Amino acid sequence: MAAKTEYQDRLPVLIRLVLVLCTRSGTLGRLMEVAVLRRLLGYAGRRAAFVRLGAQIAPDVAISYGVYMRSPHNVSIGAGTRLNGRVRIESWGRVTIGRCCMFNDDILVLTAQHDIDSVDFGPDIRPVAIGDYVWLPHRIVLLPGVQLGEGAVIGTGSVVTRNVPPYAIAAGNPARVIRERARLTFRYVPAEW
Repeated sequence: MAAKTEYQDRLPVLIRLVLVLCTRSGTLGRLMEVAVLRRLLGYAGRRAAFVRLGAQIAPDVAISYGVYMRSPHNVSIGAGTRLNGRVRIESWGRVTIGRCCMFNDDILVLTAQHDIDSVDFGPDIRPVAIGDYVWLPHRIVLLPGVQLGEGAVIGTGSVVTRNVPPYAIAAGNPARVIRERARLTFRYVPAEW
């Protein structure tokens, strides 16, 4: 069973009971596939459920009910991050999300695709890494193997096919760097909003 943390102490008794029973019966993964049930868990319950499924998530991360993780054990999310709206993390490979990131809505993170040059059309699995203070506003697709540097901003409707350097603003399909963001010492914490 997962180690108890001070964060789990804040969970309502009924939510803790549901998480324990679903974990013991092996149905927690199925429960987390249903958006209505994720909504009933609340922020703390969703975080606790994904942690029980193997995700490494800091205690103060805010996770919307629209967030779905294919294989939570491959996901790591840093402190202060907020995942809003519909965020789908297809984590066949490793997904690392830094501290104080903002994902707004309709975000798709892919770590796998098919190797179109392979005789057997085999899998091509590559990790995705997202640095600290990255903002993904709306309708963004991250393809396998991309890395977003610290402070990067991706424009609405973009498809990210290659790495984005730190403090870059990238947009388009495929996303291209259009300018650099001011290099500041950021202090905002989206999870507190």
